[in-house]
Amino acid sequence: MWQAAQWICALVALSCGAPPGATVVQAAYDRELTAGSALHDDSLQVLQAKCRDDGTGKYLCDITFISKKDPAQRPFFDIVAIARVAGGWELKSGLCKH
Repeated sequence: MWQAAQWICALVALSCGAPPGATVVQAAYDRELTAGSALHDDSLQVLQAKCRDDGTGKYLCDITFISKKDPAQRPFFDIVAIARVAGGWELKSGLCKH
């Protein structure tokens, strides 16, 4: 089964073992809106993410983000935890999960 998964990853030019990046963190954050999080801010934009596996299948990510509502667009920093779930990634802590 694992060989089939590796073949599929190679076929679509993905690295299934690669840590998530800014796009993945942004998508996980945006999913929180559909989950009804009252702390979600539509103007948040993740600029950078440096993620590492914490050994349990979750990733801890140092992120840099801005608020598009801020005229100065000052960078903010946070550490988030995300995990792969069916259909994508889920934010476990950080940002709107405080």
